[in-house]
Amino acid sequence: MSLTIKRLGADVHVLIGADTLPEGEEVELFTANELSNLQFERREWLDMQMPSFIRGDEDDNAEDLFYL
Repeated sequence: MSLTIKRLGADVHVLIGADTLPEGEEVELFTANELSNLQFERREWLDMQMPSFIRGDEDDNAEDLFYL
């Protein structure tokens, strides 16, 4: 999906690409910097989870892994 938009006061007008938007669904737009930060955060979460996938205990109950 590619959009060209223009802000006019409090309104945003889609100049090009409106036909690529899903009908009736809300779409959230991010700046390139915001996307980079989101990707970094998701990578951190994946890196934290990776040891459990390597060990093969991703399906184990947390009560079996930790003293709760």
